[in-house]
Amino acid sequence: MEVNPSPTPGFSHPVTDVLREREEQVSRPGERRDQYRLALAVEGGGMRGVVSAGMAAALERLGLTRCFDLVVGSSAGAINGAALIAGVARHGPATYSGPFASRAFVNPARVLRGGPVIDVDYALRYTSADLDAARHERVLNHPIALHCVAVDVETAQPVDLSGMTSKHELWAALLASSRMPWAGGPPIQIAGRRYIDGGLASAIPVAEALAAGATHVLALQTRPHGVPRKSASRIGDRLIERHLRRLNPALVTLYRDRVAGYESVVTDIARRSRDPDAGPPHVLGVRPPAGTPVVGQLERRPAVLAAAAADAERLMEQTLRHSAGAQPSSSTATRSTSSSATSTRTSTSP
Repeated sequence: MEVNPSPTPGFSHPVTDVLREREEQVSRPGERRDQYRLALAVEGGGMRGVVSAGMAAALERLGLTRCFDLVVGSSAGAINGAALIAGVARHGPATYSGPFASRAFVNPARVLRGGPVIDVDYALRYTSADLDAARHERVLNHPIALHCVAVDVETAQPVDLSGMTSKHELWAALLASSRMPWAGGPPIQIAGRRYIDGGLASAIPVAEALAAGATHVLALQTRPHGVPRKSASRIGDRLIERHLRRLNPALVTLYRDRVAGYESVVTDIARRSRDPDAGPPHVLGVRPPAGTPVVGQLERRPAVLAAAAADAERLMEQTLRHSAGAQPSSSTATRSTSSSATSTRTSTSP
């Protein structure tokens, strides 16, 4: 049985300690007074990304974006992470329940014509009064680094795409990270290599954040407690595996192992979240509580999406509010820490 480690009044964790101290010091990236590297790891999951979008919106509204040194996203999490760096995360929830809840963005029938079920190109091209076209340039010029996790087709291993210097490179990295196998279209090519959805190997990119040098990681999780990762259908599995086998048979093994790998990461995040002394490195996961309705990967009902985002915003606010005023934990930011990655990853700059 999994215990829901929801924060309680007086809750303290090294990750929230660093957040609180940097907020109080008005600390900014590139001008830190501490030796820590605080990362935001963002899970996606198609339209379930509305959950991490709501959490990111709360962080932005509370003025905490500047407290992070890097943002690491996988799949829709990479898109949400880019929105936070660009300063438009507060508009993410309304975008998911508005223009993204349309057939222009989500349309399963498109796959019959060889098109993507979820058209990420549409999301990147989309502009409005709230989501301006210049947001992509702000990501490139921001001192907070964006890392997009994708899977290399040839090696069947997760890869950290970072160091983008142009809008073309940024879009390519975001498309690669969110390119769903079979349903998303062909792999994205970057510098002669092919990439597909990072969620296949690292849906919650904590390992990549640690490999990039993070000492503290705040992980935004989109599946509620007690809800395991699972396949949508046997037919879907067969179609996806047939597609992956044509690309590289090793990808089929990766696909079949994804559930066990995901649960292992979730268990480790829960352990580190419950025990402030489990690090360094220190990891705190924010995850919807048990009983929270699960948002489907292809969900298009505006009311469901809006409710999920609102719940996620409140959850993030509660987590940070409960940590406010708490005494720093014994292994808090006042103690020297060193980063250590739980696994080795390849870093690629397209």
